Amino acid sequence: MIKCSKCGAELSDDAKFCSYCGNKIEVAPPSPIKADEEDIIPDVPQQESGNGAAQKSDILKYWADKIKGKASEKWHKLSTYGKIATIAIIAFALLCLIAFLFGKTAAAVIAILQIVLTVVAILIKRQIIKIPQNWLHLVALILAVVLLVPYVSLFGADYGDAEKFAWSDILLADVIPKPKSHLGEILANSDECLSLDVYKTSTRDYKKYVDACAEKGFTVESEQSESSYYAYNADGYKLSLYYDENDSEMNINVDSAKKYGTLVWPDSTITRLLPVPKSTTGEITQDDEKGFAAYVSDTPMEEFDAYVVACADKGFTVDATKSEKSYSAKNSDGYQLSVSYQGNSVISISVNAPEYTVSLEIECVENLIFSKYDVDVYIDDSLQGTINHGTTETYDLKLTKGVYKIKFVSADDNEVMGSVDIDIHQNELLKYKISCMSTQIDVETIKGTIAEHGDDEAPMPQAASDFKYKNYVDVQQELTDAGFTNVSFNILYDIVLGWTEEGEVDNVSVDGRSDFEKNEIFKKDVPIVITYHMKAEDDPSKPVESEPADTSSETSTASVPEESTPAPEPAQNLTAENCPDLAALLKLSDPADPSVASFASQYFGQTIEFDGCITFLSTHENYTTRFDVLIGAGDYDANHQVGPYFHLTNVNFNDMNVTGGDSVYTGLNVHVVAEVGNYDSDSELFELDIISMQIRD
Repeated sequence: MIKCSKCGAELSDDAKFCSYCGNKIEVAPPSPIKADEEDIIPDVPQQESGNGAAQKSDILKYWADKIKGKASEKWHKLSTYGKIATIAIIAFALLCLIAFLFGKTAAAVIAILQIVLTVVAILIKRQIIKIPQNWLHLVALILAVVLLVPYVSLFGADYGDAEKFAWSDILLADVIPKPKSHLGEILANSDECLSLDVYKTSTRDYKKYVDACAEKGFTVESEQSESSYYAYNADGYKLSLYYDENDSEMNINVDSAKKYGTLVWPDSTITRLLPVPKSTTGEITQDDEKGFAAYVSDTPMEEFDAYVVACADKGFTVDATKSEKSYSAKNSDGYQLSVSYQGNSVISISVNAPEYTVSLEIECVENLIFSKYDVDVYIDDSLQGTINHGTTETYDLKLTKGVYKIKFVSADDNEVMGSVDIDIHQNELLKYKISCMSTQIDVETIKGTIAEHGDDEAPMPQAASDFKYKNYVDVQQELTDAGFTNVSFNILYDIVLGWTEEGEVDNVSVDGRSDFEKNEIFKKDVPIVITYHMKAEDDPSKPVESEPADTSSETSTASVPEESTPAPEPAQNLTAENCPDLAALLKLSDPADPSVASFASQYFGQTIEFDGCITFLSTHENYTTRFDVLIGAGDYDANHQVGPYFHLTNVNFNDMNVTGGDSVYTGLNVHVVAEVGNYDSDSELFELDIISMQIRD
């Protein structure tokens, strides 16, 4: 036996390294060996030069033994407390790694805190952290161990605020068996439907519950997998079970049998494409030009298969896809069919009209100052996107055959909008130009379809604003050519100074409306009134002046002179001074006040005169020298407008007969003389026929 010179451990005579500390055992050579200075004698056992692999193995063994020895030496030198603390740090580090691997961040934080507490306990024990209460190292170590409880709990199922549910509260408790766990959440609970999440349900509990449901009668058309079970009972109740093994959670869904009434198969364009089902009980959920859908009951699987064959015989064979319980295909016209077996002898049948490719291009005309809002675009009630003010957007859509409404709605105020109807029955390219105003969005159709209409209906050839300023004869001819048969006239004998041409149209009303759009559909016999201007001197109701009496008679007989009739005074313009109604109108803070409509009706065609201001000015449609103008009462205030929204439509500088300056712009204070026109309560615009406009300071 020999002893290690370093640690004193007893070793066998042939030992070359100490198995405890790894120290090399020096054995005195029998005789000294001289070596050249360049020779290097490795401090490891020598092997024959030809055995390189063995030499490498000995080197690895040497280092392994050395590391083992060092670790053993360190371990033997540790106190019992040190050994416990070392094991604790290693264990907590493994727990931290496990938490990160399972994505449990909170658990990882707890593990890191355990490591920190253990290290602090060691530092206190060794007096590296000096505190008077040296027993605190035990507290820190114990606390690190206690944190195992919340750490482990984080790996269990998180049931949130789940509470115990009372089975007696379940309205369908007699239909299904009671689950073992009473912890969970009731999602739906009625005589027709139950949805229940049951927590703390083991795999064994779930399998037992499936068996209990089968014993309860849920075996009709049953389907089962490792985590789900579907079945009906004899009364038509449908059971659906889902199991999540990771969360130990079971979901129970029960639906009562739907009661179907008598099914009367309709006769329409789409239903004529389909075979009539054998059963006469069911429910139709859709029947219009866009599609058809129905549920048909009392149709077992064999009849479902027969109906699918009949659909194929009707031509639904294009791109066909068939499974055990479903069939889908198109016919040669593009109608899409879907038939599926729902269970409990109920099938669903649906057919969608062909889809067409529709490209929708919308240009938003840019305003200079006001009403620079963005516009949301809807097809019916489906939002397609938002157009930034002053930009053009294109939307590529897939739409089935039918009539749709394109709505343009201000992104700032959904009460400000415009719309147009489209009739889709082919691939389409639609182009529109929209103009943003404070009260509405004007829509101009550049390219698009018009809605289909009946034989007794016709589309309006122009929008109401497009008829204005045309000659009434031309407008009458255009309306007659379009198919309208009930056109009459209203003449305004108001041309005095010749600024307005004889026969110029003031407005066209259709059934009392003067806000219709181009292509809007009306009955052909709808009453249409064309209001146009003529000279005041041609007014047939104007009194005729009597000729002067003949005073040349030579008779000497004295006569009593007749009492002369005074000449009528010229009509006086309405002002705030002589018309209380106008004075009140010019002070309104709400442009939609009912008194505006009353004033427009009472004083229609009369001339008013007031101090106002230009609150907004924009080009009219595609013109560059014709404008739409908004006028407010009083002096201009960018943050506040008084009075109604007085509106001039499609005017130029000369039309307004401007004096006192060479330009008109937003913010300009003016004195207005104009005739009272129509008031539109929807847009809140009060139309004026401008006579003159004088720029004022």
